[in-house]
Formats: sequence, structure tokens, C-alpha cells
Amino acid sequence: MKKNNSKPIALLGMALLFSVGLQAQSIHFNYTDGTNNSYSLVDVRKITFDADLMKLHLWDGTVYAWNVSTIGDYQYNESTLNTQEILNNVNDWNVCVFPNPFNGKIHLQYTLPKEDAIVISFYDLQGNLIFEENIGKQLAGEQHVTFDTSSILKGSYICRIIGQHHSISKNITKF
Repeated sequence: MKKNNSKPIALLGMALLFSVGLQAQSIHFNYTDGTNNSYSLVDVRKITFDADLMKLHLWDGTVYAWNVSTIGDYQYNESTLNTQEILNNVNDWNVCVFPNPFNGKIHLQYTLPKEDAIVISFYDLQGNLIFEENIGKQLAGEQHVTFDTSSILKGSYICRIIGQHHSISKNITKF
């Protein structure tokens, strides 16, 4: 009996779409045992495959793993914005991280398109949370935040600026 390989290819395609920035709001899995799960894509760091095993990595460090054959189907809910609106919203942030690479203090400058509650987090490249600060509610407009990074080891990190309405990630390096 020939094995149907369409699910792994479809799932791989889904993972690639998410990794290049498709602005979807959630992903919903229906399993062959009749159960289901949904995840907000804001929480999803990456999706990886190891043979027939799919792993869903969340930003909080949680990793869920399933055998691909147990996934009956999946669906994701795309944003109602068109591609140009999505790009415009991302550009509204006008994020600048300097200096980069940094040593000591790092400055973040960003423009919020509207009032938002902001959390700034640094993750290592394995997805481990290194630093997080809840900035709180900020008004629309230009914002400036400075962090002392003396407790952070040298290396490459992902800086995430997360709001209720927007989020953006920047690669940063400490030397």
C-alpha cells in the first residue's frame, strides 16, 4: 500500500507560509481521534518537522509535538487586511534598534500607530526568554525605551515588541 504524503507536504507549505510572515490570526488542528486544538499565531514561534513528527514551538518555550498521521486537517484564519494594509501596518511601527550590534545599553525607538499596551522581550535563538519588560499602555506616536543589557551574555537574540494590536521582531546582537 502506497503511503499518502500529501499531509506532510501541505503542512510543510503551511509552515513556510507562516515563517515568511503571512499575517494569520490562528491555526486550528482537527485530529484523527476527534479532538482539536487552536493556537494564536502571535504565540507561535515556529513549526518544525522531524521525519513524521510535527513540532509547534511557542514563544513561551512550550513545544507541542504530533505525528503527522494524527492530524486529520488544519485551517488557519487569515487577517481581514489585504497584503498592502498588512505591510502598511508593519511599517507604521517604524522600529529602530540602536546600536546594533550593542554592548551595554540598547535603545529602541518605535512609532505606535495607535494606543497600545506594550511588552518588550528578548529571546535567544533557541526560543528561550532571556529578558522581558512590561512597558504598559503607551499613547500613539514615537516611543523611546533604553535597556541595560549588562546581565545578557554575548550572542544573537530576537527582540519582540508586542502589543495588543501589533507585534514586530528584530534580530539583535550583543558583542
